[in-house]
Amino acid sequence: MKQVWKCDFCSKTDISAEKISQHEPKCSFNKVNKTCYTCKYRFEAGYGGEHIPGCEINEDIYRGEDDGNCPGWVYEYLEKERDEKLNDILYDKN
Repeated sequence: MKQVWKCDFCSKTDISAEKISQHEPKCSFNKVNKTCYTCKYRFEAGYGGEHIPGCEINEDIYRGEDDGNCPGWVYEYLEKERDEKLNDILYDKN
């Protein structure tokens, strides 16, 4: 048996604790990076298992997934903030 280290945010593992420590701050599933993977507005637009990301508020999903820090990002588990932000976006654009 070998000891392995696992990222606290995704399923990445390695036998090197240092590699995991370097990965965690950049991990797409780390909410501090504000990527699509942790955003409440993200959905899968693909069919049959094809990964085509979508955004309920039409932000640039490719930038959101690759770069993070999306201006429309809301943490996946903040329902009240999500609903308020959607109402602002959908009904205040007159």
